[in-house]
Amino acid sequence: MKVLYCILDNRMGGPHRLAETVAPRLREHGVETVFLFGQKTPDVWWPEGFDAFWCKHIQCLTRHHPVLNFARFCCLLPYHLVRIRRLIRSQGVTIVHVDGLLNFVPALAARWAGVPIVWHYNDHLPGPVKRVLVPLMTRLAARVIVQGEGLRQSRTAGNGKLRSKTCVLYSAVDTDKLVPEAYDAAERARVRAELGVPAGGVLIGAVGNLNRCKGYTYFLQAAARVKGQVNSARFLIVGRKLETDVAYWKQLQQLTVELGLEEDVIFAGFRDDIPKVLAALDVFVLPSVLESCPVALLEAMAMKTPVVATDVGAVIEIVGDGRTGFVAPPGDAGAIAEAVLAILAMSREQVQNMVEEARKTVERKFAVDTIARQQKRIYEDLGGRAGLSDTGRDSPGSLGQPDTW
Repeated sequence: MKVLYCILDNRMGGPHRLAETVAPRLREHGVETVFLFGQKTPDVWWPEGFDAFWCKHIQCLTRHHPVLNFARFCCLLPYHLVRIRRLIRSQGVTIVHVDGLLNFVPALAARWAGVPIVWHYNDHLPGPVKRVLVPLMTRLAARVIVQGEGLRQSRTAGNGKLRSKTCVLYSAVDTDKLVPEAYDAAERARVRAELGVPAGGVLIGAVGNLNRCKGYTYFLQAAARVKGQVNSARFLIVGRKLETDVAYWKQLQQLTVELGLEEDVIFAGFRDDIPKVLAALDVFVLPSVLESCPVALLEAMAMKTPVVATDVGAVIEIVGDGRTGFVAPPGDAGAIAEAVLAILAMSREQVQNMVEEARKTVERKFAVDTIARQQKRIYEDLGGRAGLSDTGRDSPGSLGQPDTW
């Protein structure tokens, strides 16, 4: 069985880390993955050990030059459909897995090629856009995946056809690569010194690209409140500044100055050593206003870092409030600050009990082996309908060079 996994954004983020984590385990079970990415920027991320292709201008809606982009999208749509259909056939793809509601061009090509479609409905779009694209997804997809039971309830309410196609598949992390014991006190101190955190200071951090749904304005407002109580506190934001929304970056810089936090907030940009960063934190904060099943939160819990997360997406299904972390209302900087201060006031034993339970939760419910087996069963069900058998599966081929269309 060979799956074409389609992600609209070429910039590394949660969907990429999830796919990169699960694909090797699927390969062990006879499911080979080929990647297709959109290309919003010149950056090219290539998942090591897997074939990958890039396709420009397959996103119909953008924040930057929206009218020009839409016109270009419409002109190039027939060309993209032909090229992706050829890719499906030349690679022997048996299932197309689409990530995101806006990522409908590969789904149209898959329908034309007669290949079953699995559609990950994990994005958050304005009402008018959803009213157009949800019916399209419902019609085209053989199976729709959401990343939490609450999301399944809310997104399929009143739509029996969509509900019958929808299943829950949480995000996954590789706990074998998230080993908190691998980072001793000396390594933790070295990372904190590299970030400019003074010895004995408290480090509170968030991880995620700088887009508006991540709620960084509330993180900064909460940081100001925490700083008023804990003078040694420093605040870390790890994530790429998005060239497609420079205005948000400027807003965050201005807010940092207005709050008097210029010397206390560290914008670290993109880093590929997230486990090491998480090990250096005293508290991890997920301040998002919109999420599905955030990978960064699962990674923090696996690294035994105390967590505070807003009640969005599947967070309440991940974090046991007061037991494995704290959950705060989205958009409430005061509640986020109170939760952070509550963790900082806990005894060492209380914190240890909390993070141990958090690690066990991830190992039990969100470990990559568990999620990969569930994902494979989804594929096998659709593969069976398409008349596929074990003897007809594709074996991993040789790796070619990346192609950009």
